[in-house]
Amino acid sequence: MKKGLAPVYNAQTKILILGSAPSEKSLMRQQYYGNKSNRFWSILFDCLQVADPEDYQKRLAILLAHRIGLWDVYHTFERSGSMDHQYGTVERNDFSAFLQAAPIETVIANGKKAFQEAQKIPELSNYPLISCLSTSGANNAKTKERLSQWKRVFNELT
Repeated sequence: MKKGLAPVYNAQTKILILGSAPSEKSLMRQQYYGNKSNRFWSILFDCLQVADPEDYQKRLAILLAHRIGLWDVYHTFERSGSMDHQYGTVERNDFSAFLQAAPIETVIANGKKAFQEAQKIPELSNYPLISCLSTSGANNAKTKERLSQWKRVFNELT
């Protein structure tokens, strides 16, 4: 079983961006969206109208300054490769303690799998759940549509 990353949040976090689980490269680097083919960081900074510092810790600081947190649905998981259809056994993260620590108002699911799984988590049922096209490199054929959707969501939330 592989283990996901710790959540990124603080006491001011209002928006949670929720993925399914880190890719192999993200696990190796111990960084959310650590695979360079994943467009998460460029999309997010485009939405926020902020330059990408390209340093991981600075990226996280900018997210937190904008009251945005990151986490994944799965705490531990079996998966061959990095694709969402390759999951075997999974264990979801425990959202109850997290939701007590962070004043989350909205959850954005990064991709179809994260959205489908988030809908099954009872603790998230009281929060608006927005589905956005995955920022994964496997979804780069929908670059314009994806960016437009993420921008629309952020314009509505901010």
